[in-house]
Amino acid sequence: MTDTLRSCIVAEEGYSFISLDASQIELRVLAILSNDPQMLEDLETGDIHQATANRMGVSRYDGKQGNFAMVYGADEYKLAEMLECSTTEALEFMAEHKKTYPRLYAWMEEEKAKVRKAGYTISMFGRIRPLPDLSAGSWKIRQGAEREIINTIVQGTAVDIVKLVGLYLRSVLDYAIRFILQVHDEWLLECPDELVQETVEQCRKLDQMFPQYPFKISIGTVYNQLKEEK
Repeated sequence: MTDTLRSCIVAEEGYSFISLDASQIELRVLAILSNDPQMLEDLETGDIHQATANRMGVSRYDGKQGNFAMVYGADEYKLAEMLECSTTEALEFMAEHKKTYPRLYAWMEEEKAKVRKAGYTISMFGRIRPLPDLSAGSWKIRQGAEREIINTIVQGTAVDIVKLVGLYLRSVLDYAIRFILQVHDEWLLECPDELVQETVEQCRKLDQMFPQYPFKISIGTVYNQLKEEK
């Protein structure tokens, strides 16, 4: 369905789309906030999901699914469903993941304890989100709010970074370039064809301005047919 919808988004004649897609930004935020040495080392490989998979002896897909499931509080039943394995195998995966990234899990518990006491989360940039359900009468509602703690800190920080990238680009790019969409961790720009190469060169400078958060650059005229610039 998503691909079908993207096929309907076509650049105006004489224009091309330039997509800037943040690479694994949530896991990067996690590694930096938690200061987990193994996660930071895995980031240096350029593909933290593959690095996790290699360490745990699973496919990249399972490494990626497991990374997000563990970070956002999935239990063994949900993880088993995601990895299409038994709950015993899911428990083994969870134990190995915690062994691989001990500082990450210590940081998550520290953050949860602080948020339970304060009643709100704070992103890397100081944005606050109250979580009143942490003191709800129902344990099920409290449990749901607990899962929101790390999710909110990480995703909130990632969104802040993407917004800052947009503000920076708007300040340096030609005003003939249109900011069409922000979809999660991606910016979609519509650029006059004669400015495409100049704009791509400007976008490459994001590596200097935001060195810890690389962006993949893709170009094309139909949103679901963009080609990555190497």
